Amino acid sequence: MQQIEVIRQLDHRFQHQEPFGNSSKIVLRVIERYKFALDVLSRQDARLRALMERVEALDTASVNVLFGDLLVRAALETAISKLETTGPVGAVRDTFPAVLGEALDSLEEGRGMSVARKAMGRDFTVGPSGRTWVWDLADTPSRVGDLLRDSIRTGFMPGAQSSVEIIRPTPRMVEGLERACELLRRLVPQMAQSVFLHLHCIAVANIRGARGRMLTGSGGDGTPCMIFIDPDELENPWDTAGHILHEAIHLKLSDLIRTGAIVTDDDPVELPWGRRTALSNSVFAYHAYAHMQVFREAVKHLGPDCYAEFGAPRDYDAPAHAMSVVKNDVKPYSRAEERLAYLHSQLSGPLSPRVTPYGRELVAWLWDTVRPLVDGVTTGGTAPRAAASTPSPVSSSRAPSSVRYRQGRNLSLRRSPASEVLFALDPTSQKIVTLNLSAWLAFELCDGKTEEEVLTSYTSSLGLGAERAWAQLAPTLRGLESSGMIEQVAEGGAP
Repeated sequence: MQQIEVIRQLDHRFQHQEPFGNSSKIVLRVIERYKFALDVLSRQDARLRALMERVEALDTASVNVLFGDLLVRAALETAISKLETTGPVGAVRDTFPAVLGEALDSLEEGRGMSVARKAMGRDFTVGPSGRTWVWDLADTPSRVGDLLRDSIRTGFMPGAQSSVEIIRPTPRMVEGLERACELLRRLVPQMAQSVFLHLHCIAVANIRGARGRMLTGSGGDGTPCMIFIDPDELENPWDTAGHILHEAIHLKLSDLIRTGAIVTDDDPVELPWGRRTALSNSVFAYHAYAHMQVFREAVKHLGPDCYAEFGAPRDYDAPAHAMSVVKNDVKPYSRAEERLAYLHSQLSGPLSPRVTPYGRELVAWLWDTVRPLVDGVTTGGTAPRAAASTPSPVSSSRAPSSVRYRQGRNLSLRRSPASEVLFALDPTSQKIVTLNLSAWLAFELCDGKTEEEVLTSYTSSLGLGAERAWAQLAPTLRGLESSGMIEQVAEGGAP
């Protein structure tokens, strides 16, 4: 098969696989999670109760703008964190209902703008359909402007010894961003379309980290749905396209893990390219390197058709870094594909027990997908070459019993067939629980049935053999019980 055809197939596969690739579904699950959290929080706040009906009435595009707004999403994430630690009382900051109401007013007036975007001095947009706006906040004090400045000051990579100074862009800077977005679309069109669903804002900024100047960054929940790019990078469309893809891929994984944990603990790991970082950051890096490998191959094989319009990568001077398609170092682990192979060998090997089953499935899928492009890659001679791995199915050491289960009492639920998940809040733990379709089915079957009866119905519904069905169902029931979603019925007790 021609390499160009391989690249196009992988570009498509990375964006359409379930549950890890389909950005439309991922965004929809995030939206449903926020609606559920708002519903729970509104029971303690009359102001939010008055706004919930308006939120529910929004179409998908509008509600995505709403929950992609920096102020709305950051406040919601803070409220959810408080909800899951101290409960719903006092979880909502006093400023949030007013911001949410203002955001809804803006959407309903037909402008389709978030509160943050409306506060900008000029309305610059880039990317597919011009839906990603460029930060251009004027220095003039204003209520929303002050909230945005405070959010950036306190929310950008907290605890990471980092700082960011946002620059008001020149038209040439915006043009540089748009050229890079167009080049990205030419090279990996499916990937570009996908990641821009998660990317609402780009800020041009001087970024400093613990090790000095940073070329790009994304700040986490404090600065959600946005990325930051150094102004000196914008003259080089090839690496700028890679920067946008790299950081937007991080945003995609951030949205993905809002409804599914990927690690069991987040203690740091040592990486041979001189980094000590949290385990989850290692998964984020692995996820980005896998996608970037497709981009790198697209630059090599599809890029020459773009040279007349964008110049060739060799025409640009660039700082050497692992993600660059213009310049890499020659020392071990200086290339993204070396780091990808090393991280796979670790995440599917010695670090695997610290990764959840969901995370192990993600790790295996990424490697199996990108492997046609990385077979033969060495890892600097200090780590074993990674081999493909597929998590083995969890088996149960016991047979189904006559124990009966019922659904937990006083659960708050949101059933979302469109996003194929069920959300719940256990009143005891206060944790938001997300169930995929198979776990949702098991939960619904726990209406006083015995394990044996649940297995019979589960097997029939999914069309599985009894042994395979029980291998899935047994750990699912254990998880549902430990999270408070179901409970055992005492002998002779009411279902």
